[in-house]
Amino acid sequence: MTAALNAWNLGKVYRLYNRPLDSLLEMLFRRRRHTPFHALEDVSFQLDFGETLGIVGDNGAGKSTLLKILAGTIEPSTGRLEVRGRVAAILELGVGFHPEFTGLENLRLGCAMMGLDESETEERIPQILEFSELGEFIHQPLKTYSSGMYVRLAFSLVTSVDPDILIIDEALAVGDAHFQKKCMDRMTEFRQQGKALLFCSHSLYQIRHLCDRALWIDHGRVRLMGPVEEVVDAYQDHVRRQDLSHPAKSTAVEPAHAGPEEKIAWITEVRWLASPAGEEGVPVFSTHDALRLEVVAGLGRVEADDVHIGVVIRRNDSVACFGASTEVDRVPLAILEKGRVGIVYEITDLPLLSGEYGCDIYLLDATGVHIYDCWPACLKFRVRQPGKELGMCWMEHRWLPPQG
Repeated sequence: MTAALNAWNLGKVYRLYNRPLDSLLEMLFRRRRHTPFHALEDVSFQLDFGETLGIVGDNGAGKSTLLKILAGTIEPSTGRLEVRGRVAAILELGVGFHPEFTGLENLRLGCAMMGLDESETEERIPQILEFSELGEFIHQPLKTYSSGMYVRLAFSLVTSVDPDILIIDEALAVGDAHFQKKCMDRMTEFRQQGKALLFCSHSLYQIRHLCDRALWIDHGRVRLMGPVEEVVDAYQDHVRRQDLSHPAKSTAVEPAHAGPEEKIAWITEVRWLASPAGEEGVPVFSTHDALRLEVVAGLGRVEADDVHIGVVIRRNDSVACFGASTEVDRVPLAILEKGRVGIVYEITDLPLLSGEYGCDIYLLDATGVHIYDCWPACLKFRVRQPGKELGMCWMEHRWLPPQG
């Protein structure tokens, strides 16, 4: 494969001063009055055309600094960077835009900064406007835009100038569900066209489904790089260890269920099929029982073949026991009347041991990356085991005499 980007021993050092005056005194008297802060140290990797590389790491690990260097926004303090082709990037919201200019004026400015001449700019602007769906807001000053409108403008711009390398930071997280879906589809098109993508996100689900390889940055250094499953699993183990060492008080709010007003796709019903008698309204299964539930979803502006359902079973301590989706298993949903689709999820031999559990239900697109709707912990249940085994699940096993 041809390398789109090569990085050798990249590093970035910032000078930290106790007070602004120290910077001036240092310049005048040539005596160091700063503390060096190594935001990035000795980072080396290669990104090939046709490949998507995910960037993961804790807040403050150096991810944004690395992306700024790759995008050409800042210069590295050490190391060397080699880039082949045009680079387009979405980093912090509003970077490169002028708040007093209208959206259209910022588009023309952005196209010029990316090397397009006047005729190329005028040719692409209609495509950008159509994708952004900003309508008459394109003639309003950027200072009146919401964060979601900023994202619409920025993503439409950088992906419409035909970049060879596309760099996406967490900015997409503030977009609405409809536009996030459009962004994911366009990024998938870029992959199919042989472009190089660099995607940074705290959504490990999206990283796992969208990327080929992943790079884990930890305290400014490369902690691990390799196949996306290997890196994401290692990083998730790291996050779990952090949670055990420094448990945080949960401030999570259960997300609201999507409804027909979004006109994309939404879950309408989730129910048990022939569930056993329960305790306090919660069904109780036994280990090795069959577990069956039904999920029904409504369709708005989406076709039935672009909708899939995922089910994740979690213990009451939030440990994910098992997750599966019709997208991964390549199972189409049944088409029902009145613009609805559905599926029955069945586990014929429940391996879970005693405990309290719940099901997270997801409505996904055809790529398995975009989430139309989610009902977390919508079906709670308990499991009681007949034996005295320990742990989370029952495993097939046997005992044999020693060898030799």
